[in-house]
Amino acid sequence: MRRAGAAALLVLACLAGNARAQVCTNGPLPEVSATIIPANGFPLYYVDSNGLALQPCLNLAGCGALAGTLPNPLAPISFPANFPPESFYARAVAKFTAGTVSGLYTAALEGTFFNGVVAAGNQMVFTRVRVINDTVTVGAIPISLLPSAFSLALAGPVGSTFLTWDTAPPAGFIGDGLTPHTITGSPCGTNFFQVNGPGLLPGSVQTNLFTITGQTINVCANGVLDVGEQCDDGNTLAGDCCSPTCKFEPLGSPCTAASVCTNNACNGAGACGFLSFNAIPCTDGNVCTVGDTCTLGACLGTPANCDDGKAATTGDSCSGGKCMGFISDAKLSLIAGENPSLAGFTAVADARTDGTSVRVSLTNMDPARFPVGCAGATITVGGISGTAAVTPFAAQATPLVRATALNFLTPGTVAAGSSAQIRLSCTVGAVVHSTRWSGVLAAAPPPPPAPCVPTTCAAQAKNCGTIPDGCGGTLTCGVCTAPQTCGGGGVANVCGVGAPAPATAALTLTATGRAGETVSSTPAGLSVPVGSTASATFPVGTSVSLGVTNGRSVIWSGACSSGGIKTPTCTFTLSAAASETASVQ
Repeated sequence: MRRAGAAALLVLACLAGNARAQVCTNGPLPEVSATIIPANGFPLYYVDSNGLALQPCLNLAGCGALAGTLPNPLAPISFPANFPPESFYARAVAKFTAGTVSGLYTAALEGTFFNGVVAAGNQMVFTRVRVINDTVTVGAIPISLLPSAFSLALAGPVGSTFLTWDTAPPAGFIGDGLTPHTITGSPCGTNFFQVNGPGLLPGSVQTNLFTITGQTINVCANGVLDVGEQCDDGNTLAGDCCSPTCKFEPLGSPCTAASVCTNNACNGAGACGFLSFNAIPCTDGNVCTVGDTCTLGACLGTPANCDDGKAATTGDSCSGGKCMGFISDAKLSLIAGENPSLAGFTAVADARTDGTSVRVSLTNMDPARFPVGCAGATITVGGISGTAAVTPFAAQATPLVRATALNFLTPGTVAAGSSAQIRLSCTVGAVVHSTRWSGVLAAAPPPPPAPCVPTTCAAQAKNCGTIPDGCGGTLTCGVCTAPQTCGGGGVANVCGVGAPAPATAALTLTATGRAGETVSSTPAGLSVPVGSTASATFPVGTSVSLGVTNGRSVIWSGACSSGGIKTPTCTFTLSAAASETASVQ
C-alpha cells in the first residue's frame, strides 16, 4: 500500500487481509512556491504538472468544514490566535459501504503544525494517502528543524496532478469541500475508487464520487517561471510577447517598440525585437520644427520659419523651443579647446537678446565627444550666467545625420557690447572633451522697410482720371460717359453730374496701437496721440503724407491703405472727405 497514488485507486482485498495497489503509480509534484505567506508562515502555493497552482484553503465559504476547526469560528482567521490546526492545499476523499464491505480513500496535501501547536516555527506541509487502514505520510517535519522541509511533500504520493471536479467547480476552487462529485485528474485514467476480492463481483464495490477541497491561485504575472508557464514577465498585458496566460505570443506578433518610429515583432520565444523602421507622422516635441515624420527610427521635423511678433526685432529664428528675433546678437567663434563640429556639418554658435530674453545656442556637435545629457556647460552673457545640458539635434541630410546641441534660454536682457561665452566640458570614457566659444553682441541694423504695395482705383472708390498709387506712381482710373464728368458729382475722380467738387475736404484720423506715440500729417494740420481721433481740413487735391513722430512702423487703412503691411508713412491725394486709421506697431 505504500505505492498508493493520489488518483482513484484500484485495491485488491484478499481474505488474508493483505492488499496491493494497481500497477499505475504517481510522480512527484513539480513545484512549491519560494514565497512564504507573511500572515501564517506557509508556502504561498504548490503547483502540479498541469500548471494548476493551489494555495492554503482558508476560505470559510469554500473550504468545506474549515470553520469547525477554528477556536472561534465567528471571528476572522488570524495567526496564531484563531488559526486552524490543519488546512489543505488539496484533499480528495472517497468512501462507500456495500453490504458488509466498507472503503475509505483519502489523499491530501496538508498544512499543519508539529505536535498540533499553532506557533511560528511549527509549520509543516506533508502529503498523506490513506486507503482503508493503511496510511503513507511524507514530509511531516517542521521548518524549525529543517528550513527546506516544505519541499519534502513534493516527493509524496499526492501527485503529479491534483484531483478536481470534472465539471466547472465554484470559481476559485477545485471543489466545494462538501459535495461528493465525479472527478478528473487520475494519472491512471480511472477516476474511481474500487475494491475487489474473493466473493466480490469485479466492479461491484466502488464509487466515482469524491469530496474535493482546494483553493486556486493565479501564479501567472508573479514574475516567477512556474510549472506550465512558458514565460512570466510580471504582468498580464498582451503585446509584450508574453501573453496574459504566460505563454509565448506567436512569432511575428506585433509588440511594443521603444519608439513610435520602429516596428517590433515577437520572436516566438518571449522576446520583442526590431522588425523595421516606419515613416509615419509623429511629434518630435520641438516647437521649432514642422512636418514631423519618422526617419530611420527617429522623429524629425524640418526647421520652422517663425515670427516672434515683435516689430523691433529682426532675424527671427526658432531654437531651443522658442521663436526669437533680436535687437542685438553675436555669432560666437571657437577660441579654445576642440572644434566640436560633426563631420560635414560645421558647428554654429549664436547669442542674442530680444529685449526681454537672452538665448545662447551651439549646434551641430559631434555626439561621440559631446553626448546627450552632458551637463558640463557654463554660459555667461553680460551680467547673466547659467548652465545647460546637451540635447539631441538632427543635422538635415540624406541619409540622416544625428548631432547634438546646446541651448540656454533665460529671462532678461543685455546691452549691445556685452560679451557672450560658452564653456563646455564632457567626459566620455576616461577622455575629457572641452570647447570654448566667445563673441560680442552688436546692435541689429534697423529692419528694411516693408515693400510698398500699390493701391488700386477700386480700393479708393475712384473710377475716372488719375490718382497716386501710394508708391510714387499714378493710376489711371477711366473715362466718364456723358453727361457725367469726372468729379461732376462733387467727388474727385468719381464720375457724376452736379455741382463742382468743393474747394476743401475734411480728413478724420484715428490713432491706435502703441501708447505714447503721435501720428502727424504733412502738410501740418493733424497731430493725433495714440488712443484718440481728430479731424482737419485740407484743399481738395492736396497730397497728404501721414507718419509717426519717431518713425515707427504703422499699418494704414482707410483713405490711405498699406494693404496690411507695416510702413513708416502713407501718402495719398485728398479728393473728398475721408477717414484714416493708423495702427502704430
